[in-house]
Amino acid sequence: MQTNKKYYWIALPFFVALSACEIEIPENLDSSETETSLATSGGSNSTAPSLPPVTPSAPDCTTRCDFVGLLTDTNKHTPPGRSAPALHSSYVDPVFATTVTRITGRAQVSGSSRIRHYYSKQNPFNADDSYAIFQADDGHWWLYNAATWEPITTVSDWPHVTNSEPEIQWHPTNPDLFYFLKDENKFARFEISSHTTTILHDFGDDGFTQTAGRLEANMDKSGRFYAMIGKTSGGTSEAFVYDVVNDQLSQRVNVNAIEREGIDWISISQNGNYVVLMGHDHSYVYDFNMNYKGRFPSGSYGHADLCSLSSGREVLVFDGADYEEASDGDRWINMAYLDTVNGNDTGQIDPIAKIGWSTTPHISCRNTSFPGWALVSNQGNGSNNFDKEVYWVKLSGEADTQHEVRRIAHHYSDRESGGYFAEQHAVTNKDGTKIIYASNYGNGEVAAYYINLSEFRRPQ
Repeated sequence: MQTNKKYYWIALPFFVALSACEIEIPENLDSSETETSLATSGGSNSTAPSLPPVTPSAPDCTTRCDFVGLLTDTNKHTPPGRSAPALHSSYVDPVFATTVTRITGRAQVSGSSRIRHYYSKQNPFNADDSYAIFQADDGHWWLYNAATWEPITTVSDWPHVTNSEPEIQWHPTNPDLFYFLKDENKFARFEISSHTTTILHDFGDDGFTQTAGRLEANMDKSGRFYAMIGKTSGGTSEAFVYDVVNDQLSQRVNVNAIEREGIDWISISQNGNYVVLMGHDHSYVYDFNMNYKGRFPSGSYGHADLCSLSSGREVLVFDGADYEEASDGDRWINMAYLDTVNGNDTGQIDPIAKIGWSTTPHISCRNTSFPGWALVSNQGNGSNNFDKEVYWVKLSGEADTQHEVRRIAHHYSDRESGGYFAEQHAVTNKDGTKIIYASNYGNGEVAAYYINLSEFRRPQ
């Protein structure tokens, strides 16, 4: 997770990638084709997985599905205040009319004082929303039944996923599989029904002593590519993309210059066209083969996610506290177009939503099956618009200064009294129908809360 840090800018020399590697990304990667490739190369179990029974109410999205019924105004709505509900209890948000349910509590996990989802950029739900993964304050990861919101087992009991930061990535179509980093240097796949781990690649064979996506990475939406940074025995930091299907690495790019500035995270974009490496003053853009495209201007960093417009155009949405101030001194949520970067300090960046200055916003675009929206959640003291709120912002691709919003709920969490893990970090499932956020409701226990937006996803 990204913590609040004070950043200092350091001038960096221009650098370029070397020759392109031989792998090619298909224009339209079919998920069934990906699964077949995995089965033939990695030994995936052909037996149908045994999962908890669920009856999700999938919305009719044959025309427009843009959260009809959610509040769309941009007026300030001060949180009216309330206490935390009991475990598995619900209430209707008095401002936004959504139903909020508490789904975790320390009583579920012996010896724990906190159990919640990981972060705004890590979708806790598996492919069919039947499982969810949460983390306790002792570092253990727990598999939950997402129909009953009861814990099933610790993932580390399996005893394969033993890293404190395994960077778990759910398979995009098979609800029985997830990928993870094992022993800090191996890319592995775990099958829940058989409790079987398959090591897909050992990066030690490539000369790396440690590899990671820096905790905030995501695979592309097909589940094929994962961008990582490896450390060599000589101390060099090299960025690359791992192709799960073909068990290949892209070209490896020396990123020591950016490492000296400070690399927060690296990730491939949703459609697999770009890799973004976020430093502590700039965001750097590469293609999927790690050919350098350029970097966005100074200040293009912060809490962010890689998102997609409904057209498929790929963007970086970030809070931009140091990029552009509004005329009244507040800050913007910004959208940077990845296909416009052409050299250093280039690229189009548009402001899309104005928020208060001290609001610690977080972005989630894990709605990979429902592009065109970014989920934003803010802290704040209630004096500014969108304070302590979870809401969608439409990514229209238009250069206006305030895009459409769909407002979901007040989360009531207070970092001042609860510390970092009381931050809300709202996250969406891949369909954009289910939202999870963390809260301490002022000064209480930090837990996870759930909102089902299926009924608000109606065509009009």
